[in-house]
Amino acid sequence: MSAEAAHSRRTVLALAAVVGVAATARAQAPAWPSRPVRVVVPTVPGGALDTVARLLCQRLGEALGQNFLVENRGGAAGITGMDTVAKATPDGHTLLFAAAPIALNTALGMTLPYDPLRDFAPISLVASIPALVVAHPATPFHTLADLVEAGRSPQGIAMGVANAGAVTHLMAEVLRASSGPNFTVVTYRGAGQGIQDALAGRVQAFYDALVPTGQQVQAGRLRGIAIGSRRRSPLLPEVATVMERGMPELLGSGFYGLLAPVRTPEAVGGEVRRRLVELGYEVEASTPEGYGTFIRGEIERWTPVVRAAGIKVE
Repeated sequence: MSAEAAHSRRTVLALAAVVGVAATARAQAPAWPSRPVRVVVPTVPGGALDTVARLLCQRLGEALGQNFLVENRGGAAGITGMDTVAKATPDGHTLLFAAAPIALNTALGMTLPYDPLRDFAPISLVASIPALVVAHPATPFHTLADLVEAGRSPQGIAMGVANAGAVTHLMAEVLRASSGPNFTVVTYRGAGQGIQDALAGRVQAFYDALVPTGQQVQAGRLRGIAIGSRRRSPLLPEVATVMERGMPELLGSGFYGLLAPVRTPEAVGGEVRRRLVELGYEVEASTPEGYGTFIRGEIERWTPVVRAAGIKVE
C-alpha cells in the first residue's frame, strides 16, 4: 500500500472517531448545529488540507444530521480565508480548518489583519504529517551528518524544499545553519516540481512531508534519510527518526487543526474533540488550550529561524 493510500485510509478511520464523539455529545448541546456549518479551508481545492477537510465534513454531517460545507478561500498564504473566519459571527456555524500557516505567517513577519492568538478559539489539533528528508539514491548520503558534511565540502549540496516559508523550508534552514557555506536551499512552488528534480538528481536532497514524498522512498526511487517524528513511521519503518540521527531540533511536522472565531461557545468544541489513534498521519487531538499553546510555541520556535536565515515570502 502506498503512503498516500495508507494516509487516506487512516485519516478516514480517525475522523470517524472524531465524529463518533460528536454524535454522542450532541445531546449535551442540542442547539448546535441549527443550520449548515461553513468550514473555511484557506487553500485552493485539491490539496492535502482540502482533502482531509472534506473527509471531516462528510463524517460530521453524517453524525450530526446537518450539512458541513467546505468553502475554499485560497490565496495570500491563506490570509484571506483565515481573516474570513476571524471576522465571522461566533455562533459555531463558521469554522476554520487550518494548517501550519496559522502560526508560520506570523513567524514569517507577514502583516496580518487578524491576530492568530487572540482572534480565534482553538478547538483541536487534528492531524500532523511528519517531515521527511530524502536523497537521490546515486548520492553517497545516508544520514543527516552526511548532508551536513557535504555542505562543508567543495562539492557542496543542493537541498530542495516544496514551498518557501513552509515548515520544511524552515527545517532545511536549521540543517543548513549547522553545515557549511556550500549547503544551498532551493525553494519550489509546490512539491511536484521539487520531487521531479530530486528524482532527476538536479537537487541531491529534498525536504518535504511523508505524504507525498514517502511514496518515492517506498518505490526505491529516493532514499529515506530521516523522518521528523519521535517514532519511526509504519509506512517507512526502515527510515530512522531525527532523534535517532542525533538532531532533535529537526523534530516537527505539518499540522492541521480546527478553530472557530473567538467567543464561540465552548460546547461547540466539545462536539468535535476526541483523542485519536496515531496511525499513518499521526492523527491526534488536543484540548483547545493545548492547541492554542501549540500554535504559540510554533510562532516562538520559528521566528528566530526566519530572522537568522533572512527568509522573505511575498
